[in-house]
Amino acid sequence: MALKLDMSKAYDQVEWNFLEKLMMKMGFNERWVGLIMTCVKTVTYSMLVNGEPKGLITPLRGIRQGDPLSSFLFLLCTRGLHGLIQQDANSGDITGFALCTRGPKLTHLFFADDSLLFCRATPRECDKVMDLLFNYENVSGQKVNRDKTTLFFSGIVDEGSRQIIKNIWGVQEEHNYEKYLGLPSLIGRHKKASFNYIKERVWRKL
Repeated sequence: MALKLDMSKAYDQVEWNFLEKLMMKMGFNERWVGLIMTCVKTVTYSMLVNGEPKGLITPLRGIRQGDPLSSFLFLLCTRGLHGLIQQDANSGDITGFALCTRGPKLTHLFFADDSLLFCRATPRECDKVMDLLFNYENVSGQKVNRDKTTLFFSGIVDEGSRQIIKNIWGVQEEHNYEKYLGLPSLIGRHKKASFNYIKERVWRKL
């Protein structure tokens, strides 16, 4: 099964303490970390009231959207989630998806704040994934938006198992991801037909 995560207000929820400790753990120079955190913590906001800026709001967490530095800092935050997933995968608590026989197991894909997690469709592995996400939420400030989070099951998962897992997560099942990041999610033997639309779009542009 695959779990497509949606983080609620991802940039706004980042805890500064988590970001600082994560950079130190990754081995960044202490002075460099101090400079980055100064950039993060000295941000202030004002609000337009009847067209005029009023007051200064000093945030206590979050990174500013639109700032060129913020996207890189958020990628560092996802390293924390990556570490938790890798830890459970190494211990055998989470089994990823094998792309081929005897191939490496794929447990997750990250693209900015967009995340896909792969595991076996069993209550045990679902509980493990929920535990690691709970731990990540507690330390990072991130919150999973369950209204926009979806599940996708492979064809071999029976309806009874699907229902149990959907009840555990409390999220909707997606029967077919047509596209993910602009590319087809499911590709069969007819690869030419799957990617033909790219050729057509290029020809239209030309």
